[in-house]
Amino acid sequence: MKLATPIQCAALLLGMLMYHGSQAQQSTVFGKKMPATAQALQDFVPSGWKVENQVSGDLNADGVADIAAVLVEGKSTADDRQRGLIVLSANAGKGYSLLGSNSKLLQCQGCGGIKDGVNLTIKNGVLIVSQYSGSREYSVYTWRFRLDAASQRLQMIGIDEEEADGMVGKGSTVSTNLLTGQQISESYQYDEKRDRKVILSSKKGKVARSMTLLEDAVGSQ
Repeated sequence: MKLATPIQCAALLLGMLMYHGSQAQQSTVFGKKMPATAQALQDFVPSGWKVENQVSGDLNADGVADIAAVLVEGKSTADDRQRGLIVLSANAGKGYSLLGSNSKLLQCQGCGGIKDGVNLTIKNGVLIVSQYSGSREYSVYTWRFRLDAASQRLQMIGIDEEEADGMVGKGSTVSTNLLTGQQISESYQYDEKRDRKVILSSKKGKVARSMTLLEDAVGSQ
């Protein structure tokens, strides 16, 4: 059975009601108990899990660096370790609060083949999560999340999908803005001499706008 793409999953979530309450974020993640507040990142890591990678940056424009981290199961086998994502808001030198979490977005460690990996970036208040998989033929899924000021919840605002053949340098991308519904689909040829992608075709389209929370986001497994 073919799994739904992230864009299809986002569309299915369009009709879901968004929670705008001010209460603390969920404290049970990955089947483990997590605190709502704590002094350090490690205090949020459930027993049996460890930090695979992390990034710091300001997500709420308060001038203090927040944290996003990919967690991975700490069992001894090299493959099939479940991954999870947590985001912490810094409390002005007084520790951190759990801002958001997700155990359904990322593929398990080792499930992505040779290129398996997850990269995190925080830029201009946006959390960017990129997942890599494949070998010669590979894919990159990139999800973008931004804090909604009214609800203080992280919302998915965009999805980028890339499929490519590294041997011949050809690929295609689909970039979707979930706030506006604008979608751009392109095909490209990589130019080794100029070390850049040359766009061969480009098409604009529209999809349903979505208001998906970080906790509800479902990735391509």
